[in-house]
Amino acid sequence: MDFTSEVELSAITVKPIAFTEQQQRQEPILKQVHLHIGSGEWITLLGRNGSGKSTLAKVIAGATVEGLSGDVLRSDPSGRLVPIVMQQPEAAMVGSTPWEDVVLMLEQNEAEEERIAGLAEEALSLVGLGERLHQPIGTLSGGQKQLVAIAGCIAVYSPLLVLDEATSMLDPEASALVLEQAREIHAKGTTVIWITQKLNELNEGDRIVAMQDGRIAFDGTSTSWYERVNGHEGASVCERLGFDAPYTVQIAWELEKLGLTLDPFPIVPSMLAKAVSGYGSRLDA
Repeated sequence: MDFTSEVELSAITVKPIAFTEQQQRQEPILKQVHLHIGSGEWITLLGRNGSGKSTLAKVIAGATVEGLSGDVLRSDPSGRLVPIVMQQPEAAMVGSTPWEDVVLMLEQNEAEEERIAGLAEEALSLVGLGERLHQPIGTLSGGQKQLVAIAGCIAVYSPLLVLDEATSMLDPEASALVLEQAREIHAKGTTVIWITQKLNELNEGDRIVAMQDGRIAFDGTSTSWYERVNGHEGASVCERLGFDAPYTVQIAWELEKLGLTLDPFPIVPSMLAKAVSGYGSRLDA
């Protein structure tokens, strides 16, 4: 698919200002990063702690980053900050209820006054919080707070949404709900940068950008992320970068050892079931 550019990063380096000799010897957080983000893309940004992915997210969002050099080009000429949904969204919440929080975000973004109340209600309804508009923020679950943060992004019509490990503090049910809402927003045309360490959140067709030591170590499809060169154990990019593959992928690798090559390579359980079923049908034929 041919995407028009949403954000273009060229030779991005981040080296915090050094005041001591020891600080001067520190490695840059980001090192000559080049990244094209197409309008309407879903990019899963992977990386271990300290890999530079969160700093890269701030650069993408347009936040002030100390020691930044390189070029950042954006399709949005307004220069407004792209919303970032963090691990702990309550730290950025200023309203006492979901509705009030989204209203305040709209006011900060200078939305038309007569439309603010309706936009807030509509956005919260879209993420499933229509019956919790005026519930105190402190009584919401972690997943619901993340949905409030996402609703704020919907309300201000941001063309780009960055979610920085938004499910890391959530239980599996809440994580699935937040991911589902982000996927739905993407399906409606919003560009999404989904930052995670959880490989079970990958889906077929995702573009994966993996960070290591401040550089992009991989930029490709979810299938090529798991592809084992010549079928050798440990030969996939996933394994070489130190990630543990989900159970579905591990089963597919074991089947490959037995000579059963599944096409397309299964990323999620539903794909595995379909691939195995299709393989059995070909044998019967």
